[in-house]
Amino acid sequence: MLLLSILNAKDGGFLVNNEVKIVVEVDVLQVIGKLDVSKESQEVTQPLKRMRLNGGAVSSHLHKETSSVDVNGFQVLPSQAEALKRIFEKHPEMALNFRAKNQHMRTSSINLLLNIIETLCQSLQDFSIDDLGQAEQALTYLKNSGFKMDWLEGKLEEVKENKMEEQIGKSRMQELEEELKVFKQKCSDIEAQLEKEKQKCSDIEALLEQEKTKVLGAARAPPLTLDDVV
Repeated sequence: MLLLSILNAKDGGFLVNNEVKIVVEVDVLQVIGKLDVSKESQEVTQPLKRMRLNGGAVSSHLHKETSSVDVNGFQVLPSQAEALKRIFEKHPEMALNFRAKNQHMRTSSINLLLNIIETLCQSLQDFSIDDLGQAEQALTYLKNSGFKMDWLEGKLEEVKENKMEEQIGKSRMQELEEELKVFKQKCSDIEAQLEKEKQKCSDIEALLEQEKTKVLGAARAPPLTLDDVV
């Protein structure tokens, strides 16, 4: 079982080109009659415990990605086993009240748990508030299924608060950037006006120097004589 919101999540990794690839495993207890398989497969004396159906054909080899490891009664991939063991070491009572017997249900539930933890272990930039909302829904589903999730619930709330602070910080940064842009434009306008005023001052100083030159020239002129006057 998988929540539809998680299946349709853009960053969930389930949808590839709007398609979902489903792999089916079948436990073969006994083979009766002949199968249309290769000669190499017919030489196998022991029946395979697991076969993978791939595009309608029966594969005679057990792929590593479809093999499973039992951890506290849950079948998981080998790559997940170590992480799940560590979780049960720290929280041994986590699944005591989980009553589902169907192995597919158990595997789906534990994968849901590991997906939540994987999301929380990402950097804040790699997921959105909506992703955390979906993680909360998945966590609620696990709690309703009997898992003891108080330890993960606290971590999820902590990450959510950090994400909210990041979002608020980004919004505030954008606001400050806009304010700074406006302020810089005002400063630029003031500087341009100041340059104009400086030019006016320079022009007035130039006129003043001209007048000073005229005044000094007039002051240095010799006085008129009687002959100049008459």
